[in-house]
Amino acid sequence: MDHNSVNILIVGCGVSGASTALAAAGKDASVTVLEEHPRVGIPSHCSGHVGIRGFKQFAPSLPEKIIENKIKGAILTAPNGRSLILSRSDPVTWVLNRAEFDQHLASLAIKNGANLHMNSRVESVKRSDNGFQVKLDSSKHPHEYFCKVLIDAGGCGARVSRYGGIPSLNRQPLVNSAQCNMDNISDVDSDFVEVYYGQTYAPGFFGWIIPRRDGSAKVGLAAGARTNVNACFERFLRKHPIVSQKLKKAKLLSKPTYHPIPVSGAKSKTYADGILSVGDAASQVKPTTGGGIVFGLICGKIAGETAAAAVRDENFSSSRMKKYEDTWRSMIGFDLSAMASLRQLLYRIPDRYLNKLFDVSNELRIEDVLSKTSDIDFQGRTLLGLARDPRLFLALLSMSVLSIPSLVRKDS
Repeated sequence: MDHNSVNILIVGCGVSGASTALAAAGKDASVTVLEEHPRVGIPSHCSGHVGIRGFKQFAPSLPEKIIENKIKGAILTAPNGRSLILSRSDPVTWVLNRAEFDQHLASLAIKNGANLHMNSRVESVKRSDNGFQVKLDSSKHPHEYFCKVLIDAGGCGARVSRYGGIPSLNRQPLVNSAQCNMDNISDVDSDFVEVYYGQTYAPGFFGWIIPRRDGSAKVGLAAGARTNVNACFERFLRKHPIVSQKLKKAKLLSKPTYHPIPVSGAKSKTYADGILSVGDAASQVKPTTGGGIVFGLICGKIAGETAAAAVRDENFSSSRMKKYEDTWRSMIGFDLSAMASLRQLLYRIPDRYLNKLFDVSNELRIEDVLSKTSDIDFQGRTLLGLARDPRLFLALLSMSVLSIPSLVRKDS
């Protein structure tokens, strides 16, 4: 049987996998990334909507062409159609071409010394005396790898993590998303993302229109795990009283893609002997919006550095790998937990109460709350400190959409 031996084997080449490879390569450790699809970043399931502050802090520099739009504000729409417009004089978020961003990260990792193999789906994983034996689909060559450190960056299913003894995700707090690209949409301002709430169209989450500079847009929706997201998406496109009018003359540029998103907060444990879980596989995803790009960059870097250090020290014990979890939890652990609790508050509000909040938004002076938070870098403690303010609900909705503030502390 054909086989390869490497120090560090990474399963999945999304943001977290590529970030892990970039951090681990070039440190006297052999690094290989296995990607099950023919091309990195395709199919793309993500809107690529990121807060500029957090992204710049943790992402490598990227070509300007990857930035599809620079967003200055958001239009939040209540179930009854009442809207709240939030804006800034300067852009607060970017819309990225997610496929090209993933490819950019992968190319940097390769330049740094990592190997990348496409069409490589993991079939099984077994522990051996010296690490892990990883078998691929039998039609691939080589179709067996031996590694010292195994990193699961393979997404929400986290199959590889289970083989290594890391607890599975709780599947209850998942949302299922649907998104497509559309052109010729009416009455959309390219400076604003549009977000639509309501249990009729997006139960447990929300729908969105995210414009690009070229006039096209990403149109999507996410809904609770027990909901038929395909039916919800069709209803959103065709029946929503505002969205359906905007899409009357729209042209479909891509078929809808569907993807589960873990929104429960991080796994209770993301390491074991010789193995780490990162990104969606570890549920390191912002519970309020399902965004995982910045967290994937942060945790991927920590995972890569931890794995490379383990190879250097020839120590792959659970106690050694725990350094990864200790580090990422110190940076974003509290905020993930806080956002998970706040998500339960935000997305279980009955429509009639949410309508009332929007109806009195002018009296609530939501902009005052935002001004208090615009200079901090996403500390869950700060958001929880606003809990006594009755304007909290709309503040959280706006901050969730615009990533104001970023989820990461400045000193991290």
